[in-house]
Amino acid sequence: MIGKLLVLISFFSFFYAESQNNDNSNTVEDNSISTQLYTKCFENLNQGNEIFLKYPEFKASTFCSLITCSFLLSYKETDLQIAGEQRLIGIATQLFKEGNPVYLISGLESGSKEKKKNENLEDDNRIVYISYAECTSPFFLKRAADIVNQQTLSLIKNESSK
Repeated sequence: MIGKLLVLISFFSFFYAESQNNDNSNTVEDNSISTQLYTKCFENLNQGNEIFLKYPEFKASTFCSLITCSFLLSYKETDLQIAGEQRLIGIATQLFKEGNPVYLISGLESGSKEKKKNENLEDDNRIVYISYAECTSPFFLKRAADIVNQQTLSLIKNESSK
């Protein structure tokens, strides 16, 4: 009985000691080009500014990156969705002009596909692939990917036809 009690106390003291470990050694930082571009904030976006005036709860929000503008498509208000679409198109255009066209992908093993495709950024029109979901994703993220991908491919097509 005393042996079981000692094992139990040792077990709980291990977890207590581990929970006191405050170093961030379990933190993984992703500095990949795809993450940088997915979260890059474009302060100069003005698409939809007039719409945001109607919604005071968005006053402190910054919808300036691919990820944040994607979330605008999740709202039921049509004007917010339109602002999100316009901003996504604007960001895809700016990234293209900077020489970083992006293509959003999802699905099983899309993270691995992203890494493999981004090993050589000099191929296939210098496209940077961004995995936004491994298996399933909400409809609004798929819609955002369609908007960004369509804009990127359109810009590439226009550039190659010159």
